[in-house]
Amino acid sequence: MERLASIDIGNDSVKGFLGDFTNTIYLPNVIAELNERSIVEMEKDPLNGLHVEITSSALNRKNGRFAIGKLASKYPNNDELTPDQEKSQSDQPLIMLLTTLAYDAVQHFPEKDGVVEATYYLSTGLPLDETKKGRSKEFKKKLKGSQHEITFLKTPMFEGKVVQLKFEHVLVNTEGFAAYVDLTTNNDGSTKNEELIGKTILINDIGGLSTDSAVITSESEVDNEYSDGIKKGVSTYLDNVIRRVYTEYKYTIKSRGDLVNIITNKDPEEQYHIWVAGSRQSIKEIVDEELGTLAKEEYKLIKDLWRNVPDIRYSYQIGGGALVLKEHLNEINRNDMDFPLRFISEEDSIWMIAKAYFKILLMYIEAKGIELQEPTMANE
Repeated sequence: MERLASIDIGNDSVKGFLGDFTNTIYLPNVIAELNERSIVEMEKDPLNGLHVEITSSALNRKNGRFAIGKLASKYPNNDELTPDQEKSQSDQPLIMLLTTLAYDAVQHFPEKDGVVEATYYLSTGLPLDETKKGRSKEFKKKLKGSQHEITFLKTPMFEGKVVQLKFEHVLVNTEGFAAYVDLTTNNDGSTKNEELIGKTILINDIGGLSTDSAVITSESEVDNEYSDGIKKGVSTYLDNVIRRVYTEYKYTIKSRGDLVNIITNKDPEEQYHIWVAGSRQSIKEIVDEELGTLAKEEYKLIKDLWRNVPDIRYSYQIGGGALVLKEHLNEINRNDMDFPLRFISEEDSIWMIAKAYFKILLMYIEAKGIELQEPTMANE
């Protein structure tokens, strides 16, 4: 019995499609070392109280107990990824990935003698610069060739459950090219956005810690010479905003995700505002100053790439960073080169890469003629 999964280990959050296109998962990419939890009452939703012990030879430290996601953000010693960490080398992306799949496994695989044994076909990916360094093979080997055991500790509904994960196959994609697959392919594999086929386009994936700039040639291939990534993303600037807000207002924004929610809030009364002792305060000036600095860096990157590859037709800005930089980039562009910059919807920005991974996995399954036997729970 095997199950399909695509996991996008984003710098700020982990997004996944589990089983099919209708079953998604979203987890803030935050962990905190936590041996014991003192609780008055369990959370109602397991995703809000993920407390796990992970034993895996894929991890540098082999074993640890962690709060994951929303629960982790409540602890002052929590860890979010930093610019000096690579996804393929760091433990945190693996901890997030394994927890995400364990959460899915306890709900879709049968339990025997207190243990859930789960096998997955996994599609995931790495940033362009790590792919260029040849990290994909070792990342795949780390997942496929290791034993992974996840025990749910004080987690609502799942406390005491043990999951042993195995990977039948692992696809490690390049994030930038995956975005192109999503832009040009429907869920059923048919072509969409036909005007992009046969054109050179730039996909600028602005993440939390890095920016992947993938030049896709008219032959629908990644241009190895000019495609590149930079170790600049929105996280450092969001952290600066969080620090400055605390200094000025003594108000703690708990995580980058919480700050993004403040910046992108649909309610104009709430957007760019915090509430301090019942009083509404605008942080727009601080946000504009910090994000304006990054937008200039990002625009310089776009400009350089267009100079090097003048036949680029369009530049797509995707990823969570594109959401918060949209206004700033458009303003700079209006006053400069007026490039044909395209932005996608908020939902697509969040889910595009994970969805592309799932589409690529389906193509792989079909091409190999693999017939899956979906797991069935005893009570189904």
